[in-house]
Amino acid sequence: MEHSFFDDFTSYSIAEQKAQMEKVLNMASTSVSYGWMSPEKIHIAPIYFKQPHPSKKVLTTAPIAWKIVQAIFVEGALAVIVDLINDAIAAEVDCLHFFMGDDVQGVELLFQTIKKSSVNCLFVFKTVPDKNVLDRFSAFENCSVVVDFYGQYARKGSWEKSGFEDKKRWFSMLEHTVDVPLFINASIYANAGANLVQQITFALAQLNAYLSLIHENNIGFPSTIHVQFAQGSNYFFEMAKLNAFRSLAELVVREYDTSLTLEITAEPQKRNKTTTDYNVNFLRTTTEVMSGILGGANRIMNHPYDLRFNPPNPFGDRIARNQLHLLKHESYFDKLPNVMEGSYFLEALTKQMKDKAWAQFLSLEENGGWLVALECDWIQTQIEEVRVAEQMRFTLGERLLVGTNKYVSESGLSAQVKTDKQPSINSSGSFTPIKTIYLSSEDEH
Repeated sequence: MEHSFFDDFTSYSIAEQKAQMEKVLNMASTSVSYGWMSPEKIHIAPIYFKQPHPSKKVLTTAPIAWKIVQAIFVEGALAVIVDLINDAIAAEVDCLHFFMGDDVQGVELLFQTIKKSSVNCLFVFKTVPDKNVLDRFSAFENCSVVVDFYGQYARKGSWEKSGFEDKKRWFSMLEHTVDVPLFINASIYANAGANLVQQITFALAQLNAYLSLIHENNIGFPSTIHVQFAQGSNYFFEMAKLNAFRSLAELVVREYDTSLTLEITAEPQKRNKTTTDYNVNFLRTTTEVMSGILGGANRIMNHPYDLRFNPPNPFGDRIARNQLHLLKHESYFDKLPNVMEGSYFLEALTKQMKDKAWAQFLSLEENGGWLVALECDWIQTQIEEVRVAEQMRFTLGERLLVGTNKYVSESGLSAQVKTDKQPSINSSGSFTPIKTIYLSSEDEH
């Protein structure tokens, strides 16, 4: 029988491996713990074993067949917007997500631009559009219109008309428009400063608030839920975040005796983007969209490196799309198996996130749910505490951002941030604080 290479290696028990680890780390076996604690109070060990979770659960979604998304912000000169749409279609993106401004007069021109394309389109309105606009959408099979009126309330701190009237208009849209998907922009939590467990908890609570609203008013459930998440720079944590949310969201949906398709869109976070040595944003967005892909997102929407200091422009959009094309067509990130399967670290990390987020979710629901928590400033207070702590770590150099507070290039590359409303890293090297008592500014999509 041919000699096996592995016969030359001795198999060690877990106890023996731990003893060797403690010896190398110069730790006594009686030490309370080793490793480190994340801001979410998740304990990270230096080594992971198959135990104590020997049974490996299969994920519901493998990171394959993900779609490249181009974001189009519909505000300002329509001619410029039309050029951006044509550039995106020519670049063979899979989906266009239109974030509609306050003025929706240009919808007809947008339809004329996309009508000959097979690209999938999602129109995100701030408020429920008029019936004639909704009727226009019914002529396009590849177009959907969504409104996150709860999310808009969280951003602005006020209803468009009133809570009762806004809900009534939303109900009317669901009842009279064919299969309107649910849409939750969970990115607002990350961009306001929430940690990863909070992002899962608040997105889950907002989802439950919508499902409860539909159930209580005897409206048919939609077939699809779109949830948009912002990915930060904590690579493996961000992968686990999406996996944990998907698993918990399926638990919540099953409580309503329905089956819904969950579509997760991952985009880069805005808070950690710099205006000093701004080319580092290329690297940061690349790893962030990678964590979205490997975490099982269905759609990936990249941001231009100059989003914080330039208006939408063809060059920034082209570079952002090319990053995704490189990952998909040259790095074959659409051909990968589920890389989270079999990783003891990622499985343990996902389990800790799920346990913590689920406990917070149940506590929030016991105290009235998402809307009550928002109206009594509980959600805002929780996020603000985390944001202030993160700012302190950043100021002390414990929270490192390359090119901003560490290893700043001598090239002198810097730019003036175009607005100080959205939470980000500004040119002075600090986190821009939230200006309102609510989660984010009106121009946050």
